[in-house]
Amino acid sequence: MTKIKKIMAQLEAYGAVSRKLHLVHVIAPILVCGSTVSGQDAPAGTQGLRLTLTQGQAGDVRESRQAALTVQKGEAVSALLPAGQYDAVWEGFLKVDKRSRVYFSFEGQGSAELFIDGESILKEDGEFGKEESKRLRLNSGEVQVKVIYKSGPEGAGRLRLMWRGRDFAKEPVPHSLLGHKMDEKLTQSQLIRKGRGLFAELKCSACHDGGKGMPEATEMAPSLAGIGSRLDESWMAEWLTDPSAMRKHARMPKVVASEEEAANIAAYLKTLKADAPDKAVAGDAAEGGKVFDQLGCIACHQTEQGQDLAKWGEGVPIELFHAGGKYEPGALAAFLKEPGKHHASTRMPDFAVSDKEAADLADFVRGLDKAGKNAAGAKDAVKGKELVKSAHCSSCHDGLPQDAVAEVGFTPLSGLAKNGMKGCLIGEGKAPKYNLSEGDKKALAAFMQSEQAVKSLLNFNRAEYASRQFKNLNCAACHTKDGQGARLDAVHSLSAAYARGEHKKGGHGTTPPDLTYVGEKLKTEWMEKLFKGELGYTTRPWLKQRMPDYHSRAKVLAEGLAAQYGVGEEPAKVESKEDPGKTLFGMQGGFGCAACHGAAEAKPVAVFEAPGVNLLYAGQRLRTDYYHRWMRDPRRIDPLTIMPKYFVEENTTTLAQPLDGDGQKQMEAILQWMKSLDK
Repeated sequence: MTKIKKIMAQLEAYGAVSRKLHLVHVIAPILVCGSTVSGQDAPAGTQGLRLTLTQGQAGDVRESRQAALTVQKGEAVSALLPAGQYDAVWEGFLKVDKRSRVYFSFEGQGSAELFIDGESILKEDGEFGKEESKRLRLNSGEVQVKVIYKSGPEGAGRLRLMWRGRDFAKEPVPHSLLGHKMDEKLTQSQLIRKGRGLFAELKCSACHDGGKGMPEATEMAPSLAGIGSRLDESWMAEWLTDPSAMRKHARMPKVVASEEEAANIAAYLKTLKADAPDKAVAGDAAEGGKVFDQLGCIACHQTEQGQDLAKWGEGVPIELFHAGGKYEPGALAAFLKEPGKHHASTRMPDFAVSDKEAADLADFVRGLDKAGKNAAGAKDAVKGKELVKSAHCSSCHDGLPQDAVAEVGFTPLSGLAKNGMKGCLIGEGKAPKYNLSEGDKKALAAFMQSEQAVKSLLNFNRAEYASRQFKNLNCAACHTKDGQGARLDAVHSLSAAYARGEHKKGGHGTTPPDLTYVGEKLKTEWMEKLFKGELGYTTRPWLKQRMPDYHSRAKVLAEGLAAQYGVGEEPAKVESKEDPGKTLFGMQGGFGCAACHGAAEAKPVAVFEAPGVNLLYAGQRLRTDYYHRWMRDPRRIDPLTIMPKYFVEENTTTLAQPLDGDGQKQMEAILQWMKSLDK
């Protein structure tokens, strides 16, 4: 109770609200017990549901985090199926902590039927949401769930399985309460998808044309235009000799037979010059170490030999102790300032660092390289040019002069399965030698031996694209999601020494936001601007970490995240004769939101542990459905939040006025007022 008294004293110092209201606002979120059907109780086994998709004679099976999807006309429902009408079946179980009485409903369009423990309890056609199931009593334990869905004739469709109970408002059935059993078909499907992803990541389509459906399959490797002005020649020679020797999990294949060939290619690449970069700002390695720690770079990068790789979990950190000798003077700072300039699809995040920060970081990284540069041996740039052409470097890299570009004449993709485990997969003959694990080879073989999978490179599904990018871009390095902690939490201490006493240990509200609800929380157009770096502001300016830009992926990534949650169009604006939103936000006659939240230029008056997000742009950012769910019961979404729960009954808040105490209307009034702040 000491903490509660301290908070109340802070509020009273500002003449905030009456003691009675303090107790409701402050103690309620601390004392309120969890719901009988908790949104945070994870079932035993694998989370999510088993999703079976059928289209004519073709089929697919994969895991689905919820009974939810959004598919546009002309879009494939699955990465492994073409576009068109489909049937979908979600199966698994619902973990019920305590006996509960609930109602189920659908959102979306199409044809859907819900079965609970084998009994059909809800069926709808056309536009969903007009009906609701009868009230069901769910006993504690695992309840079997099955949803059957059929799309429209052209494949467009949307579905969300919703429910509500006595102590919680209508919401999507939470991913954390759903589970399913693994089986051979699911395991094989995951293996094929891994192989499909590797096929794209290794740039196999550059030689074995696979079509233009899967975006990653047509992404190019870094441009070689002007590379001689950016990279050190001896470093390039060492890299070409054996990429995996310098980077343990390098995807660049070995394409040379000897160190001499590598030196010759490096000598030729060194002749490809560009205009000299602008004079770099002077850097400070010590300051760069602080920036490195603040941005959380350690989540993706190993800085010293001997660091415990197990701390990174499934993540594979990229070693930085070879990076110092890679770049010519000024080039590393230029890369950090604009990572995508010579590689549009780079996974390196663009943190919008300043010139000074880039120079400081560059000096810090150079200081991590203890090996020094190798002396250049005999080399022949003319021979190097011929090797570049014969090795078909232009298949993956653009920017080469036309006389160094070779025609591609390799086995077409349709014929790869007939060849079996040959060529690049085992690095035989003159084929590129990839650093592949046995698991990688098995996945690639499973992909290429499936005619349906090979054809799937022509397909595109936004939700699956977003899932792949979440992994490829290492989003889990900084963000928690679905109960999995951020990797940075485990490794941030490794960079504490670089901060020179300024290392900040994260806590709730002081780390990047949880992404469990990202697709149903944030508007698609707002996410696209965020990923493009076009917002012009940050929602959490107190954080040291920054949200990076991913320009080339922004639109499809934003759409894919929304599609995963089955969300639809935003509702039309609610018109009201009264406009009490500002009053409801305030400290006098309102909910006291101003204690923690700023609004435009107005600062919060009594921040507790960490400030709340400034509400200036909340209307642009938040989906209406999510906003209302959050305002009804914040702790159901985030059990650690200090945001109070203002609803004391189903639609009654702690304020009897305005709007006759109608909680839904009161919260809508606040939302409409927030939307007006940025006008």
